[in-house]
Amino acid sequence: MTTYNTDELEDITKMGLTDIDEDEDELDIIKLVSTNANDTSQYLIFVGSDNQYYAKNVSKIEELLVYSDLKIARNPEGGLIIGTADVRGNMTTIVNFDRWFGNKVLDDSEYELVILAHYGGHKMGIVVKKVEYIVNIPAETMIDNSENNEKTSFITKVLISGKEELCSIFDSDKMLLDVFDKIDTDSRLHFKDLKSIDRTTKKVIFADDSRFIRKMVVELFHALNVNYVMYTNGKELIDGIKNIPDDEIGLFITDLEMPVMGGREVMKFIRDNKSYDSIKIIVHTNMSNDSMKENLATAGADKIIGKVNMLKLGEAIHELII
Repeated sequence: MTTYNTDELEDITKMGLTDIDEDEDELDIIKLVSTNANDTSQYLIFVGSDNQYYAKNVSKIEELLVYSDLKIARNPEGGLIIGTADVRGNMTTIVNFDRWFGNKVLDDSEYELVILAHYGGHKMGIVVKKVEYIVNIPAETMIDNSENNEKTSFITKVLISGKEELCSIFDSDKMLLDVFDKIDTDSRLHFKDLKSIDRTTKKVIFADDSRFIRKMVVELFHALNVNYVMYTNGKELIDGIKNIPDDEIGLFITDLEMPVMGGREVMKFIRDNKSYDSIKIIVHTNMSNDSMKENLATAGADKIIGKVNMLKLGEAIHELII
């Protein structure tokens, strides 16, 4: 297995992943211990069967595997899940991106790579036609596209071989819930295990760009009987809380990856404002390896809860709300 260190990864980012030697057995390119894995603005660009460009945040990716080398116990044709593969002792669900997104599904021989990703304790291999580059996509360049396509979070522009192209950043949370549909059911079952919060009437301030996560969290807030204000990105939150008296806020919960303004900027704003010193911050994200957790704690996060574990999020709200 070939491993690339940080310097080599930077060189790969510049030249484009398609320039890598195709004879290598595995492309262990993206490691969560690399500096790129801690940068929420780094995205892996790949190509769908429609020859459109799609992106996935590097922080949610462990590595890339050669699809033809992967041994898969296959499900019947036509389903969302291709099958299950043993990846270093971990039974991993393998999904075809084009089938999930609604694109035309190509012949198996036309798919090159598997993006090995992790979501809230679940591992998934996402089969893609080919990979292009790792690029930096600032949050302020992302435009919300969820109203036009429920499987995309936002759309942006990227430079591919010197040419500006549109690129869709797909909703990883939606994919997670579609592939592991039992998660949604289990989350609702756990709500009954959570006690109502009666000791405070203060508001939970929440920000997440995913409509599916917002829907689940609203149900959680109702189960906990807490007051809340919900926003779709960090800028909305910062602008919104300027109109909420400090003594009415009991807890902040923020996603990291959001358009316009992300969760790191939200935390900095809160921690720079002394009137919020006593108010805790929960980061609700799947973008959290060990190194990132340390960085987030240093930045002011009191707890980091993976999506979409509503039981753990509910318990954290019980513990931290003032």
